Amino acid sequence: MLLILVYYFGEVGIEPWEWLMSIVYVMVAFLYFSRQKNMRLRKEPEYKHFLWGFYAKVGGGLAFSLIYFYYYNGGDTIAYFYSAVAMTQLAAADFIAFLQVLFGPNDAAHLNLFTAIGTQPFGYVFNDSRTFMVVRVISPLVLITFRSYVLTALLLASICYIGVWRCYQTFVGYFPSLMNRLAIGFLYLPSVAFWGSGIMKDTLTFSATCWWVHCFDKVFFKRDHLFFNIAGLMLSASLLLMLKPYIFMVLMPVTLLWLAYYRVAKFRNAIIRVMALPMLLMMLVAGAYTLLVALGDQLGKFSLDEAMTTTINIQRDMQRAEEYGSNYFDVGKLDGTATGMLKRAPTAIMAALFRPFLWESRSVVMVLSALENTWLLIMGMVVLWRTRVWFFLRCIRGSPIVMMCMSFALVFGFIIGLTTPNFGALVRFKIPLIPFLVSACFIVDFLNRERLWCEARGKRFELRNYLRGEPVRKPAKKTGPVGLVEGSATPVAV
Repeated sequence: MLLILVYYFGEVGIEPWEWLMSIVYVMVAFLYFSRQKNMRLRKEPEYKHFLWGFYAKVGGGLAFSLIYFYYYNGGDTIAYFYSAVAMTQLAAADFIAFLQVLFGPNDAAHLNLFTAIGTQPFGYVFNDSRTFMVVRVISPLVLITFRSYVLTALLLASICYIGVWRCYQTFVGYFPSLMNRLAIGFLYLPSVAFWGSGIMKDTLTFSATCWWVHCFDKVFFKRDHLFFNIAGLMLSASLLLMLKPYIFMVLMPVTLLWLAYYRVAKFRNAIIRVMALPMLLMMLVAGAYTLLVALGDQLGKFSLDEAMTTTINIQRDMQRAEEYGSNYFDVGKLDGTATGMLKRAPTAIMAALFRPFLWESRSVVMVLSALENTWLLIMGMVVLWRTRVWFFLRCIRGSPIVMMCMSFALVFGFIIGLTTPNFGALVRFKIPLIPFLVSACFIVDFLNRERLWCEARGKRFELRNYLRGEPVRKPAKKTGPVGLVEGSATPVAV
């Protein structure tokens, strides 16, 4: 049996019983997810992707786990898991002490509670509250899976899949005819399935990002199940703040922008829109700034007054971090000024969205990421060419959901491209933006096809008719592509 050496635990491996129980788990999960699919498929056609998305998620989690367990012989995922194993050993010896560590601060007094069992969490994991948060989350899973690495990975991937699925459903609710294309971005892209499914921070933060968008839509646009969805907003925000605050610092303002711009775009009078938009944007900026200042303690080194220093320090640390290898790229030295950061924006965004390129790859994992990046680049160029750029920009300006997706992708890409000059970390850090970038491109391409259909028939295309997504088809007559009745230039009412 293949073994790896883990500090505090010696030589460890994946036991045969774990593989057997993993097969049993997948079979049970299949029965549950299959039943959910069959119950909902008639009313919600997107459920035809429910099982396949689950397979992609748990398959990505399993592939990630085995590669890091046997190929790399370690990494953060192993440190998280065996730190959680130490927690379960503490629970077996003294459950009260386990609860104290699980919910208490990361200090020497709580670390000393592990003395009696002869093992403890990894030092760098325990001493960083954001890193140890992963251990807090997975410790109950490790406990109920009897300290099985494979079962824990599969269970975590399954739980986090629900958030991704809900966000996918949110987008399908706006553009049902893009059901299959949107599934590519959220469910099937290899990097999202691989890097967003293992025992890592990224799995939790990606799912929390998706939950935030889904619950935000339910609360502010659909006004559906308010108690549950407000609780979802609070939980996802808490996870993001405790794990990767910079994601929340981007996500919260862009979703507020989505809401504000939607409210303004609903006004039919152009003069009112022109007058209201600056006022709402000023209120949005002031509100977002006030909230981020109020969250200063939770944001820690990512708070507004320390953000610049943190950015420079992270970039410097990434450049000399041996665990990330030597696949560096240079966006230029930061001088500590906002102007200096903005000058690096094109290079940083390009790197975050489309690098590494094929010729920059140094491993099999990087080659797979580069192939996906090539597809993203080609898709983006094709959409820009089809829309002649101007209509792409018009969609960003005129479609609130496209504006939200592109704002998040570009701003988040700018931040991670600026602070992560290393391909090994970049391909993992950027997964929250990929589904939104892909979805925005698919939506713009759809809107462009609608526009061309109208122009070919002498009809007037109104982008504002798509504020809520696709206008409702009128079944009584033969319809055009979406929402337009043959022989009439009048859109069907939403």
